Amino acid sequence: MNLPRRTLCLFLFCTSVLTGAEIESISGPKADLVPGVALSQGITEITGVAISPLLGVSSVGAWRYWKTEEAARDSLPWYAQPWAWGTGLGLLALCFLKDSLGTAVPGILKKPFDMVELFENKASALVASGAFVPLIAQEMVTHLQTERAIAVPSGSIMGMSVAMVDASWVMIPAAVVAFLLVFVCSHAINVMIILSPFSTLDALLKLVRTGVLVAVGVIYLIAPWLAAVVCVGIIVVAAWLAPAAMRLAIFGARYAGDILFPGQGRARATPAQPHAFTMGRVAGLPPRTGGRLELRDDGSAVFRYRRWCVLDECVIPLPEGSRHVEKGLFSPSLVYRAGESDEAKMLVFLPRYRGHEEKLAAHLKLQGVREHSLVRGFAAVKSWIRGMFRSENISQA
Repeated sequence: MNLPRRTLCLFLFCTSVLTGAEIESISGPKADLVPGVALSQGITEITGVAISPLLGVSSVGAWRYWKTEEAARDSLPWYAQPWAWGTGLGLLALCFLKDSLGTAVPGILKKPFDMVELFENKASALVASGAFVPLIAQEMVTHLQTERAIAVPSGSIMGMSVAMVDASWVMIPAAVVAFLLVFVCSHAINVMIILSPFSTLDALLKLVRTGVLVAVGVIYLIAPWLAAVVCVGIIVVAAWLAPAAMRLAIFGARYAGDILFPGQGRARATPAQPHAFTMGRVAGLPPRTGGRLELRDDGSAVFRYRRWCVLDECVIPLPEGSRHVEKGLFSPSLVYRAGESDEAKMLVFLPRYRGHEEKLAAHLKLQGVREHSLVRGFAAVKSWIRGMFRSENISQA
């Protein structure tokens, strides 16, 4: 999986360069693009940057700097300055080195670096959504106005300026919303990587994301309008997946934060009302819904959460049955069984509650604490081996 990932990353960068070269060879400098190509380029850039913010912004910035005459480089936007795209490409090189060397070490040892990359991805998206996407959207409006794609009173400079302002009020928010929708779904891949215990699966997830980027670039080379249609389709699919991806992103951020900063996490731990996330559908709630578990005065356990994190607070009673706290490699979880049915993990606690399993069971009146299934499996194997040798010693005696 390592060689294809390297090849795709190199091909992606080359695609971004070839895309710019193709545009200029057909239509001249960017300022002279026809409206359809300008609009397609803007939609493609916004979608590509949303899939991988650091790579997208750095590639676009480096290409614009390289194609601009030296005397005019000082007037380029911030992302086209060497300090910006140079820093971005340097961070990408470190991520590339981490992924290349990570295949030679167990996945669990690479997870802290994946968690750092998770927060880097968030920071890059924050910068891109506030300082890159609005510039691209404004350029789209400028090209459309220049080519009279938006009707304005002829000969009226004031009318053109007013129409441009009105178009900007629509285009910029729409571009930022589209960027955030695609980003939150792409960012979910980073969360799945930190939750995955296998390096091979990590590489496969990154390969899928890189493949989508490469596909968008190749389609743009073939037909810019077709790339815009594909990107609009990606945005529509992202809008449908955004709620689930957002819940996963919140869970991943809090999960990674507790592991990277364990001292702060443990200081905020409240075993009497622990923070938890649903593992499956609990009382109709979707997976990865965050809230708190608490015990009421009548002895019933409830899950308390806020809709959309900021709306009114809701309380969901947990179903009756046998409930245990199961220790985990990074965080404990709540295991539930109703009658003779199979066990299922109902909730997963944040890593800050690792070591507080006994307190959780005592505060919430649960049936007890037990080891993780993996640990129990190792213990069973160890006991079996010990029994085999012990039996052999007895027979020799």
